[in-house]
Amino acid sequence: MASSLRKTWGTMRIVALPLTRAQPPQRIITYYSFKIVPPPPPPPPPISNDPPPSPGWLPPEGVAKWATLKVDATWSGWGKAKAGSWRFRVFEFGERFLDRLDFEESALKRIDVTSAPPAKVPADLTGEERAEAEAAWGSLKVPLLYPPSVSSAPAALSDLQALLQRRIPLHNRGFYTYLIIAPLTAPFMIVPVIPNLPFFFCAWRAWSHYQALRGARHVDALLQAGKIVPEADAALDAVYPNGDAPPPTPDAEPTQTLIVTRDSLGNAMRGLAMQDDEAKDVLRAYEQAINRGR
Repeated sequence: MASSLRKTWGTMRIVALPLTRAQPPQRIITYYSFKIVPPPPPPPPPISNDPPPSPGWLPPEGVAKWATLKVDATWSGWGKAKAGSWRFRVFEFGERFLDRLDFEESALKRIDVTSAPPAKVPADLTGEERAEAEAAWGSLKVPLLYPPSVSSAPAALSDLQALLQRRIPLHNRGFYTYLIIAPLTAPFMIVPVIPNLPFFFCAWRAWSHYQALRGARHVDALLQAGKIVPEADAALDAVYPNGDAPPPTPDAEPTQTLIVTRDSLGNAMRGLAMQDDEAKDVLRAYEQAINRGR
């Protein structure tokens, strides 16, 4: 009975890839891959001879997803614009900005909370359906995979909790900050040829912070509910061919705290079958780990 209800939500797994060694006062830098497999689509409705309902004015996939796809398509189009045009220059600037965007934000905002396992039993369920949901939720487990050669179960959990404690207030503050600034860009609308780029930038940053905040809060709720369970995965040790790096000498450069290389991270990208966007985020995390250690 519980197995049928599990189809109403997806499965999730988290992979922790430490990029640096913990070296006080610096914190350990870890890349987290949040993989969610959505539930299967509901069965099609029975065939009816009644005329189909007239489509509403709202997009069937939802306003948020429609807007996201629209922005992605527009942004991709600007990248194909003529070199030297204002669209192409804005695209180039945006891509450079994305490279400096915290990789943690990119990972967290990729979490689709509508498909992820719930942090608690949905409150709108009653009767037998609720009993079935409680049974399914009771056996729910989100594995947190970590490389045993460089981490441990307690460290994997504490590092994830520390990340969430830092990112939740940061994204909450960022969301409201850009939400307040966005209306102040209204005077730029008087320029008829060029779009109000400051407004779109503020709106995008507010939306990005909101998505990351939503993802971080969901993972934190799963963590508080005890649903995230650390599991050692020896296959991840391929990212660390020599195990943990030796302790640094007093005059060592900060970049020597790195325990991965670009080549070894390629092992992770292939082993985890990462999509192109996430693979870019892994390399971005590597570059940012180098810069943060300087």
